[in-house]
Amino acid sequence: MFLDTANIKEIKDATKMGVFRGVTTNPTILLKENTPRVKKIKEILDLSVGLVYVQCIGKTVEERLKDCEDILSLDSETRIGLKVPMDITGLEVVKLLKQKNPDHRILGTAIYSADQGIFAALAGCNSIAPYINRMSNNDLDPYKAVSIIRDFIDERQLNCEILGASFKNTNQVIQTLASGAHSVTIPYNIFEKMMNKELAVSAIETFNRHGEMLKEKY
Repeated sequence: MFLDTANIKEIKDATKMGVFRGVTTNPTILLKENTPRVKKIKEILDLSVGLVYVQCIGKTVEERLKDCEDILSLDSETRIGLKVPMDITGLEVVKLLKQKNPDHRILGTAIYSADQGIFAALAGCNSIAPYINRMSNNDLDPYKAVSIIRDFIDERQLNCEILGASFKNTNQVIQTLASGAHSVTIPYNIFEKMMNKELAVSAIETFNRHGEMLKEKY
């Protein structure tokens, strides 16, 4: 699991649980924090949360490669992964990054279809991020796409994982994993909803109340 946020409090709270492998960010998430990208990423790295994915920007191959260099310069301990948007330009960026250093961790992002995800896997992405809710909102079947991509990866034994992204409810997360995604990146509010189920919280409150009554009685 990854946490999809750049909010320091959310990251601190979530990483106490020991179930998150790292953090994913994008320009939209970072913009919400009203902090320069460099400062915010360094703040996240200081928390030692594992792998931190940062998305490159740019219209051309050269612009994206330059931004990737700037991102990687923020850490000398290989704790940063590169998020590369998957269009034709992105495919070339991935190829060039891997040629320069095969150990770069690359997450192909903005995946809206099975064919797009397949090409991203073939290009050398270590992970790819299908946008589940956004696909659903555009009358696309995200779960079928995830299943097709997973079959393609498995049949060819590609070194690529599906990291589902873009969620608005907990059912989407579970359906994505059931469809073959290796993992997901979720916002903190979805994480809370997945764990603090109303029925579970009510049962725990009852157990606690009865436990206190037991103490008083005996």
